[in-house]
Amino acid sequence: MAGFLELIDNTLGTHFHTPVYDPQTGRKKILRVIELASKQHNEGTTRAPNRSWAAGNNEGISFSPKIDGKPVLIGGKETNFVHKSRFQDFLKGLKAAVEKGDLDKEIKAALDGDAAPRASTSSSSGTRSGRNPLSNVRSSIGRSLGNGKSLEEAEATARANPKFDAAHIDQVVAEAKANAK
Repeated sequence: MAGFLELIDNTLGTHFHTPVYDPQTGRKKILRVIELASKQHNEGTTRAPNRSWAAGNNEGISFSPKIDGKPVLIGGKETNFVHKSRFQDFLKGLKAAVEKGDLDKEIKAALDGDAAPRASTSSSSGTRSGRNPLSNVRSSIGRSLGNGKSLEEAEATARANPKFDAAHIDQVVAEAKANAK
């Protein structure tokens, strides 16, 4: 009667309820990002939501793909740069590599949240990749001003962000007013 006890392996309970990663699911997610980037680029859509690419002033394009808000590292980097005349070729090559499974590790790492080390592990700190909170406020207000908002509108947008400290917003607004004189 004791023979059946030898068949028990309680280590199997460790990850019993953990979902099994399906590479096809991850590939589909990144392929949607690539196809959307290709479509937006072909149409010249530069102000689309969830855009993974941006055109620079030097004829370059930055590409920063994300899955579920998490970066997918390509060549070990969150952001890669490609000349605008070769961007569609880059996307075609990337799509082929994803379809072959060449980026399965990178996709899985992104979905697991292990894509890249972060300077701060606190999601409520307001920092982004090692930048201090004041720099984030400056970037936010600068982006708003660059998008045609008034300083008052940019300030209101920044104050609506719970990650930004009021003192930092006051400092950046004061700097902007001083620079405008």
